[in-house]
Amino acid sequence: MAKTKKTFILDIETDKLYSILKPFVKENYRVSQIIQWIYVKKILDFKLFSNISKDIRGNLESSFILRSFTDVIKEESILDGTIKYTFKTYDNKYIYAVCLNTEGKKTVCISTQVGCPISCKFCLSGKAKFMRNLSRGEILEEILYIENDIKERVCGVLFMGMGEPMLNYKNLTSVIKTLISKNEMNIGKRHITVSSMGIIPQIKNLANEMYGVRFALSLHATDDKQRKKIISNNFDTKITDLLNTCRYYLKKTKSRVTIEYILLKDFNDTSSDAHRLARLMKASNIVNPNVQVNLIPYNETNSFDYKSPLQVSILNFKKILKLNGITVNIREPKGLDIGAACGQLGQK
Repeated sequence: MAKTKKTFILDIETDKLYSILKPFVKENYRVSQIIQWIYVKKILDFKLFSNISKDIRGNLESSFILRSFTDVIKEESILDGTIKYTFKTYDNKYIYAVCLNTEGKKTVCISTQVGCPISCKFCLSGKAKFMRNLSRGEILEEILYIENDIKERVCGVLFMGMGEPMLNYKNLTSVIKTLISKNEMNIGKRHITVSSMGIIPQIKNLANEMYGVRFALSLHATDDKQRKKIISNNFDTKITDLLNTCRYYLKKTKSRVTIEYILLKDFNDTSSDAHRLARLMKASNIVNPNVQVNLIPYNETNSFDYKSPLQVSILNFKKILKLNGITVNIREPKGLDIGAACGQLGQK
């Protein structure tokens, strides 16, 4: 008789565990204890669930697995302590996560898909062929693995790794519910940011479901034709519609919205681009203290011809936005020496 395949327990939403475990866990408080072992204590072996009976632990062991990744490569930056993790999935695919150290606090940047269907022309993830969505459990496993590895809780989560989170919406929101649950991972909603190149219906759904997490729009251009050149699979969304959707998200959630803007030398880093972005934001009524523009100087790779902007162009772009009353930040690259900076997460 063939051996029955075990279920990945992280794939199961915790409210469903009560009914799924009912055949051998009669008391609900026991299920709550199991959830605590998995998500709060982050224990890697059912045998170590010490306040659970031996029979129940045996049934858990025979029915479920706690982790799915088959191999992990860890690289640490000598420049800033950033850690890049390359996870090998059960079906021999590779995904990436990054642990960022900011003033002693740890934030993780995680992936939601194997490969990326958007194929931005400046991003190594876009060169990786899209294979599939990550499951709920695989996304959570990235975070749990890192917390076990660094031996501390992370304080923030960025859905900014490989893939387009809004194209894996069901699993994305299932993960968010676990992250913000006080009985599970208990991460503050204002410390969670979901990034998207602009899947408008799903951005509005995320706003309407009122999780209260922050949203980041990967804009990277001030003209629709210009944007199409670098984000060819952009679903023909218009920049004005995207910025209006940001206004909707801001009004609905009262949470922070970030406009992500990669600066590419001699492409979108001119004074005209800066003035046009300011006009677009004013027209959409999103010049607001809770809306910030993140300027991201391009991190060069050997795979693309784009170049990093000159420092004078970066500072001039920032100056123009600030003069228009826009909150703006220049994002410093992290993990450049290990290929962990923005746009550098690509194929193994």
